[in-house]
Amino acid sequence: MVAQQSKRSAILQVACKLVRERGASQLTLDAVAKEAGVSKGGLLYHFPTKEALVQAALDDFLNRFDSSTEEEASRNTKLNNQWAQAYLIQTFEINKEDLEMSFGILAAASSNPVLLEPMRQRYVEWQSRMAAECKDPVEATVARLAADGLFYCELFGFAPLEDGLRKDVLSYLLDMVKNRDVRSEGSPSNGAVQV
Repeated sequence: MVAQQSKRSAILQVACKLVRERGASQLTLDAVAKEAGVSKGGLLYHFPTKEALVQAALDDFLNRFDSSTEEEASRNTKLNNQWAQAYLIQTFEINKEDLEMSFGILAAASSNPVLLEPMRQRYVEWQSRMAAECKDPVEATVARLAADGLFYCELFGFAPLEDGLRKDVLSYLLDMVKNRDVRSEGSPSNGAVQV
């Protein structure tokens, strides 16, 4: 089963890489099978259609993001609003491989908007959770939108932030979603959460 899971993951990575390098229109099951070094039958065993492949890649990315956010919330005892602040940290700390996979997934899914429905649903869940955990739902929403905006700017290469500014922006957003009881102990600028 582990070998099947790693083969499945490898196929998903190859599919995302192909979209990133050649464009969404070049994503075919034949091209993925060839690049992944599997037979077409082997590919079809895991993903019977191109849509199933794209959907699986999107689900995999979303599930891994959720898992890493939950882990950060559990692990990082310095967080005040664990999940909300963990969401911001995970959005800012997404690795290059996941960023490239995201690009491929979104490009491929854009040709069939139905495939984006799970992502839309996940954003609704994230927004609800962010607003519920934070005392001020407007501040929580602004922080989430800023983090999401950074993610999409980096995804598409639109003026990515230099490291120092990026760190300062994250600290500002983390402070923004703190409980007010904690924030009232000091000014917003001196109560920043350490990442």
